[in-house]
Amino acid sequence: MDADALVQVLLFISALGIYIHAVFLTISLGFPWIIMALMYKWWRTGDRDYYDATRTVTAVLGLNFALGAITGTLVEFGLVQAWPGSIFVIATFGFLPLTLELVAFVGEIIFLIMFIVTLGRTRPVTSTAIMAAYAIMAIFSGAVITTLNSWLNVPWGTANLAENLYPFLPQYGPSSVDVAALVRLKVELVRSSLASGHSSQIIQDPTFARRVGMTLRDPFVAFSSPYAMASILHNVSAAIIVGMSFGLVGYAYRFFKTGNEKYVKIIRSFLPLLLIFLVLQPTVFADSMGKMVAANQPTKFALMEAAQTTTFNPLVSFLAYGDAQHPVAGFDSFKAACESNQGRTIGDLFSHLVPDLDTEPLSSLALTDLCLTDLTKAEAWMSLVNTAYYTKLATGIVALLGLIALISTIFSTGILSKVTNRVLRPLSRKKVVLLLSLLVLLGSVSSAMLGWFVREGGRKPWTVYGLLYPTELVTPVSIDPFVLTLFTLTFVLMAIVGLYGIYIVATKRLRFIELLRKGAGIE
Repeated sequence: MDADALVQVLLFISALGIYIHAVFLTISLGFPWIIMALMYKWWRTGDRDYYDATRTVTAVLGLNFALGAITGTLVEFGLVQAWPGSIFVIATFGFLPLTLELVAFVGEIIFLIMFIVTLGRTRPVTSTAIMAAYAIMAIFSGAVITTLNSWLNVPWGTANLAENLYPFLPQYGPSSVDVAALVRLKVELVRSSLASGHSSQIIQDPTFARRVGMTLRDPFVAFSSPYAMASILHNVSAAIIVGMSFGLVGYAYRFFKTGNEKYVKIIRSFLPLLLIFLVLQPTVFADSMGKMVAANQPTKFALMEAAQTTTFNPLVSFLAYGDAQHPVAGFDSFKAACESNQGRTIGDLFSHLVPDLDTEPLSSLALTDLCLTDLTKAEAWMSLVNTAYYTKLATGIVALLGLIALISTIFSTGILSKVTNRVLRPLSRKKVVLLLSLLVLLGSVSSAMLGWFVREGGRKPWTVYGLLYPTELVTPVSIDPFVLTLFTLTFVLMAIVGLYGIYIVATKRLRFIELLRKGAGIE
């Protein structure tokens, strides 16, 4: 398998692993809100149904947390093994976010165990506070991981280094790096790639770090990125929506199977929270995210809008730039910007940035050719990214409309309830609740999955937008396709078995405990 083919295969496997882990991650973020809503209702009403539902949802959350930890560990190890060159990012810009993620993970364990042990033994308000602490730790964990991913999308703290290579890119914050060290890193990676076809293996050489020197001066710089702040609000809220939607469908299915109105009562307890998140997501969080993409990732924004040529779209321009007259930059303008480097080589640029640097054989690589070649690679993603982006918007609207219709079905909302009941009159109440809940889940899941594809696919051909390529980070080890296939199938099978375990816990919790006792040899 050649290097380019290996990159494509490992990109697919890495994405698959992340999507599988995301299923458990969303439940970890969404279910605490359901539990807190149920605890509040139990506290205010004393209704035993809310307490019983809390115990069931908590059991699901506990098993899900374990599965999330397992799949997350496998994904992280897999990423380091498949992309060993990423150790540079992990040890510099990602060091503090990943350290804080470990702190958040320990906090999640502590507060989840505290909640499970004290549930029913302390006042509802105390248990709710403990679960709120768990939710804060879960959100913090998602926030710091998103911060690291945001740096890969927008390498904040590198100032105008990427702009020197690609004149259409903006300046990425103040300079928080030793430019000479970062340039030496790039030179070594390019030289190694040209010599052997692989670059990541040199990062594993202890002498390499000594040659390059200290790269980062400010370990907190990733947290100062406005792109990261917008990403945290957008990504974490999307995960909460998906997680809560899983719980919604679970109780809607129980109502469909039994006809017991207590399940509708349980749904009613957390539905307003879900509505708040679903309204804030497109109107506030997604809007802020879109503005950040337009400002910091012009090629991604052009891909999203299929702008091969610069266009004028008053609505898009107003939403993205706050100015209806602002042009939507297309790839024609990016290519024109590349021409401004005509006659200069990468060696010339790096020698200017770091005098007396040995830039051989970079003196023969034209800056304009590099710029145009990478734009061509990015442009190849246009159809996929544009289709995914607008499908994402449509599925998000489906989720919101489905939730509004569901609320008008189980709450009395005046004329809206009358309209919904008239439209869905041929269906039974059980079918209506299940159908609308499925619309919310499918719409939110589809929107989240497609949104993540746009986020990651839109920054290609780079791993670190504008600076580092996948081929500079991928493993130099030749991997047998059979081994990759076996690992992938095993990972998928493990996830399926885990999800089945969650189903058993949710529907037959005592049966699950019995199976655990038998598996442990306890009579």
